[in-house]
Amino acid sequence: MFRNEVTLEDDRKMRLEYKLMESRSTDDGKPYYGIQIVKYLDNDMEMDEEAGISYSRDKVIAIAKTLYKHAVTPITMAEVVDDIISLEEL
Repeated sequence: MFRNEVTLEDDRKMRLEYKLMESRSTDDGKPYYGIQIVKYLDNDMEMDEEAGISYSRDKVIAIAKTLYKHAVTPITMAEVVDDIISLEEL
């Protein structure tokens, strides 16, 4: 969906990929959406995902776009997604 390449202070390149995840509810088969972030740095890969963020595909894409714009990494994704959702509820 979205891909970032970030140059770190030591001139290494970090690539971040943001992917939309789709699952189906076991109750009614209705789709719900989440986000996966994969980070590539040197020969290492780090990944995390937040499943079941919303039934709204558009809302989850908008959240993923925000994560992409701010180069959010897998390790901070859960906290940032929680903050975004909390701010929307205000």
